[in-house]
Amino acid sequence: MTARSEDALLRRRTLLFSLLAGLGVLLALYLAGGWRPYVNAPAGFHYGINSPLDALTLLLPPGWRVLTQQGFLILRAAVAGGVLCWYLMRHLGQVSRLFAPLCAGYAAAVYTGCIINLVWVDAATLLPLMLDAADTVLRTGRVRRLLVLTFICVAVNCYTAWPLCVYCLFYLIWQVLRRPGPMDWPGFFRAIGNGLRAMLPGMAAAILLVLPVVWSQYRSDAFHMAAAGDQFGFEPMELIYCLFFGRYSSACAAAGMPYLYTGSAAVILALLYFMGNDDSTRAKFASAFLLVGVLASYLVDLPGLTWQNGDDLAVFPFRYGFLLSAMLLILAADTVVKDPPPISSLAAAMFVLAIYLLGYRGTVGPAARLWRLGIGGGVYLACCALLRLRAQPRYRRSAGILLTVLMLADVIVSSCITLYGAFLWI
Repeated sequence: MTARSEDALLRRRTLLFSLLAGLGVLLALYLAGGWRPYVNAPAGFHYGINSPLDALTLLLPPGWRVLTQQGFLILRAAVAGGVLCWYLMRHLGQVSRLFAPLCAGYAAAVYTGCIINLVWVDAATLLPLMLDAADTVLRTGRVRRLLVLTFICVAVNCYTAWPLCVYCLFYLIWQVLRRPGPMDWPGFFRAIGNGLRAMLPGMAAAILLVLPVVWSQYRSDAFHMAAAGDQFGFEPMELIYCLFFGRYSSACAAAGMPYLYTGSAAVILALLYFMGNDDSTRAKFASAFLLVGVLASYLVDLPGLTWQNGDDLAVFPFRYGFLLSAMLLILAADTVVKDPPPISSLAAAMFVLAIYLLGYRGTVGPAARLWRLGIGGGVYLACCALLRLRAQPRYRRSAGILLTVLMLADVIVSSCITLYGAFLWI
């Protein structure tokens, strides 16, 4: 078997493992919920709001619709994780079996976020495809794939398209800024121009296609715009601490807090990207600015939509939390395919961790527990140790298996706490 065929086989196996791992995690979450459908969807079907696949459930008897939507959600969330794995292999040009547990975290992010509002399932699945098309724009200058995907994104579900289009444009900028060597300003402006040349025509064509339908529904009072609030409903630090110690609730969602379910191990691996020596300082600054920019977007309180049943089912900031989840997982995947950060950098990170822990009790309040701090610190140290062991050929396989188990267990536990309030005694 040639090296090329071996690489293709490894890619297929990694993709299959990613799909199975994602499906296993989602079934575990469904089992933890008592095998009961846990969805919140509009009573009717409104073009531009629901996924077109949800329209198929209208052909079923009413008693089967919610159960079918639950099954569709599990399958589509697992597929979203598989699509992200496919993108990571193409984007990084390398294959790692650790992509599977990372992408299972993305499947859990899609499931636990869209279980509150189903309208974002298609957008979360299209995101990796659009990012891969953006990579094609950067490599070749060809814009057709991104144009077609932008058209599909807006035409299939116009309500959820705008964050993806904005993010893809910033993704192009990020990719140019993180390139090694002197800054290529002509290439920078060329990338922006190609991105706009791809997305604007696709958006315009799709809007012209769906505008008559959306306008007729708006005129019929099927929905109307809900005014934005005057202030933020949550503190930014609450979002950070929810990643490790807190728990999301309906109150957090109503206040606009984004839902993030990648698991704390994936967040730690993403943060360790900034401790490595492989990328330049400019690349790390560009990555940090993109991360901060996505986080800051959740603090912009935009108008939502109110449905004919009077319930405000859509709060803009939290609904596209999967964008930040995807960004964290891209950085985490970059971490696992490169040399582990040096011990000196990992030790230096402990000072950041100490500052983080100092504010723990004041932010979390009554939910603060010493053993939770211990679990968070243990996960951090375990990730660091296993990354170092993977660098040794003798321990690479066993360390990779242990890190896979750690990430999958962390995703299941954190998602159960998020969805159901507890996982056994945690």
